[in-house]
Amino acid sequence: MNFRTPPLVSTAALLAALLLTSIQPCTTRADSALIGGSLFACAVISETACIMVGDRGKVYLSTDVGKTWEEIESNTRLALASVCFPDDRKGWAVGQLGTLIHSEDGGRSWIAQDSGTEAYLLGVDFLDAVNGIAVGRDTAVLTTSNGGRTWEPSPLKTTAELFGDVTLFSAVMIDTQHFCAVGDMGRIFITEDGGRNWSETKTPLYDEMMMMGRVLYAVVYDSGTLYAAGIDSTFAFSKDSGRSWTVGDTGFQKPDLFCIDFVGPFGLAAGSGGHVIQTSDGGATWRRIEVPKKIWRSFLSGTDLGRNDAGEVTGLLVGKNGTYGRVADSVIHWK
Repeated sequence: MNFRTPPLVSTAALLAALLLTSIQPCTTRADSALIGGSLFACAVISETACIMVGDRGKVYLSTDVGKTWEEIESNTRLALASVCFPDDRKGWAVGQLGTLIHSEDGGRSWIAQDSGTEAYLLGVDFLDAVNGIAVGRDTAVLTTSNGGRTWEPSPLKTTAELFGDVTLFSAVMIDTQHFCAVGDMGRIFITEDGGRNWSETKTPLYDEMMMMGRVLYAVVYDSGTLYAAGIDSTFAFSKDSGRSWTVGDTGFQKPDLFCIDFVGPFGLAAGSGGHVIQTSDGGATWRRIEVPKKIWRSFLSGTDLGRNDAGEVTGLLVGKNGTYGRVADSVIHWK
């Protein structure tokens, strides 16, 4: 394969795909050799199983570490923007018009759960099999403590500066009381009482006087640290459950980062133009990962990492037009 530095692609590419995805029924049937449509998110389910979700309710399941894939019926034709499996059996995916679906068999079958909203849900995270959070457009924040049988609104009514609704792209649970959500203009919100009350963290990413900031598309938690990524290769981290943040330097200024994940000191972030960067020291330094020519103009919108029994970092990267890469022993193998 020929490798080159990828060109830049506007953030609008991802937003258009996520927020304006058609809801027409999909009749294409995929097998292990055919991945149809754009992929928005992925999850490592176990040492051998992983899953990818995307537009028109597409769900693909692999039981051989991403080497082959089977299309799974999701019972929705609405776009799925985020997926999470806290264990090897139970998982959730969220998306367009408040779509919220649940699996209890490792992703082989899915049933709908009532989110109580028609807002586009863009992020979901579960601490365990019962405690979860979902966020999205129109300042939508939902929490559950019973495995999604019921979802409760957890409104972000924080300060006088929060005029109108904001889009929240991602959220993560640290424990049953501490959650963090990120989104428009670099705004970061935290709760320390299980979602009953939220506060807005003051960071250099948002200028209160100008009411402008750098959009954050993703937030994850690993080994005591929160990591966030966003527009213009923005990278920030917090070691105190989101109360204060340090803005890091990836060494890049223009490509947008739509996803990020860490396993110990190893991390991957990816985004516009097939841009992928990697760190092996907890984000202190980053290096660009070369990508195949066909990925130059693709956005990469989802990643999930894990560690197998041998201690190797494994996982997935997914994106536009069915693009995906398997992470095996910290190395990406593209399809």
